Parts: sequence; structure tokens; C-alpha cells
Amino acid sequence: MKTKPDILTLAQAAEYLQVSERTILRMLKEGKIPGRQVGSQWRFDREQLRGWVRGEEPTPAPEMTQLELIEKERARLGVDLPEMLVDMQQLARKRLADRGED
Repeated sequence: MKTKPDILTLAQAAEYLQVSERTILRMLKEGKIPGRQVGSQWRFDREQLRGWVRGEEPTPAPEMTQLELIEKERARLGVDLPEMLVDMQQLARKRLADRGED
């Protein structure tokens, strides 16, 4: 059985809400829909979208670093990270540790 992802891509969010990707992008630009840009791509929390459709006040998503988002998607997809991402992840962890944020 295929599980539904908690974090949606632009295409998945558009499908979930049954609107076009263009509509989603317009709504993002106008600040009408909850979403977060990760690099050059958009990601959406399924529960936040669901609450938004219901008219509920948005609850802030827990702050996740880009590394945490990558790890969550990696785990969800069940794939190994390419070597470069592993190196980047280790470097970022070292920087966080050096700043005392790890």
C-alpha cells in the first residue's frame, strides 16, 4: 500500500487541492496559502493545507532545517543520499556544531 507523503511538492499540492500549479503559485505570491520554499522548489505540509481549506488558523510548522527536510524525504522515499549530499550534510552538521546549534 502506497502511503501519502506528509510533505507535498507543488504538483502534489495542486493535485491535492484540485487546482492548477499556476493557481498555487499565484496564491503563494499573494500570501494566501501556506508553503515553504526549499531552494528553488516549493514544499507544502499536507495537514496545513487541510487546515487551510477548512478555514482553520494556521499553526506554525516546526522549524526544520534544509538537512532535516532532505532526511525526511530520503526516509520517506527509502533511498540513499548521493555522495555529494552526504558530504554537504556532514559539513552542515559540523558548522552547526561549531556554532553550538547541534
